[in-house]
Amino acid sequence: MKRIWFVSFGMFLAAVLAGCSRQVDSAVPSATATPAPTAAPIESSASPTETPAPALSPAAEVGVEYEDLSFLSDDPRQVYELAYGLRYALYGIPDNLVGMDVTPKFTHQVDDDKVFVRSVGNYLLYENPYSDFTDLMQRVFTADFIKSLGPLYTEKFVDLDGHLATSGDPALRCPMMDDLSRTVMDNCPDTYRLESATDDTVVFTLISHYDRNWDTSFTPEDMDVYTIEYPIRLVRTADGWRVDEFHCTDFGYAEALFEPPLSEQDAQIPTPDFLTEEQKQLYLRAYKMMLVRAGTYIIDDTQYFPCDTPDTTRTQADTVTLDGCDYTPALHRYRNWDFFYATLRDIFTKDFLADTYLSSDGFCYFRSVDGDMYYLLTERGMAAGYDPATTTMTFTKQEETDEKIVIGVTAVYATDDSGSQAFRQAVQDGLISDTTSYTITLVREVGGWRFASFDVPY
Repeated sequence: MKRIWFVSFGMFLAAVLAGCSRQVDSAVPSATATPAPTAAPIESSASPTETPAPALSPAAEVGVEYEDLSFLSDDPRQVYELAYGLRYALYGIPDNLVGMDVTPKFTHQVDDDKVFVRSVGNYLLYENPYSDFTDLMQRVFTADFIKSLGPLYTEKFVDLDGHLATSGDPALRCPMMDDLSRTVMDNCPDTYRLESATDDTVVFTLISHYDRNWDTSFTPEDMDVYTIEYPIRLVRTADGWRVDEFHCTDFGYAEALFEPPLSEQDAQIPTPDFLTEEQKQLYLRAYKMMLVRAGTYIIDDTQYFPCDTPDTTRTQADTVTLDGCDYTPALHRYRNWDFFYATLRDIFTKDFLADTYLSSDGFCYFRSVDGDMYYLLTERGMAAGYDPATTTMTFTKQEETDEKIVIGVTAVYATDDSGSQAFRQAVQDGLISDTTSYTITLVREVGGWRFASFDVPY
């Protein structure tokens, strides 16, 4: 079987190191706000001796695919429908709250002429107290899920003088999924497969349909349909049923907006000063995901990509052989293929992923096997002379339009006493250069800026 190994001077791996443009945008001034503390938990009205209502309808069967939510009993079904109704507010433009069919209704504060919504900085103000929003979230989701939302909860929805305020920051809007259109939504609606159920937990799969021809499909015959399956988990708490894991067709793995996690050390990587803050953050995310250049195995290394819930059912010895090559299962943060791809797709273009990142030089480095992510084990090591503490980088803007930015990068590896003596000698002997140059390209897509080409000095 083939196992690919790359060799370079440096084998030591030094410590190196989230706009929905299909929705209506609202322009507001820039500012910051301080989130309020989470509201107190809702008291349960259920009697402790009351027999729990069944989680499923009488005819529900595990393993069966359903066209609707009829397999759920009323309470879990209603809480899931509320969660689904919140998807555009949580992941897209937060002011979709105004149109929701909930009690109490959410309404904006308006000026005396009832023309403009009142705002403070880039936050739009509501008549509702902030507790209306936190109470709604706690009626629908578990505390763990709410915590997992991170800035989508703590920065997007805040307390300003007791009132709810929502952020207009595009960086807090998740991109909508590729290949989603009205044609595929109308002709191939979501379906659901019941996976497991106990008195206190229901797990089912949301089967979402997408169309590769979404931009040219006007009839069902035009479509090239594929599906992505998302896990959904509902749990019974002391206060009733709550959604504990949630994804949706429109935004997929929306949490990929904040992937990969960036450490304090990651934030020290130099970035082009002419980029916006949002673009600089995207650059840092791309820079970290390119760690696989030093070795594909790094994608499963918890030193760089931490994971609290590893897959304990498999080991790295559980390889599969495809096209004559042994592929190793990812067991940690990016073990789910769709989540891994969603993370990459929020950073890079499709073409870059297909031609450079996932595959290149005739080899497929990362691939999906039954929904799991597997990688071809490679190790190249760091570029000779690279050291994050001593390598300097300069950036030049070579081209800029509304849709494209081309950046020239020059990295210089240290050849003084701060660098490697062996590398310094190799440079003096003319065996290697102390400088490398390359270009990277940002392009504006429907979901926001993405890198169409990217490289790193290591």
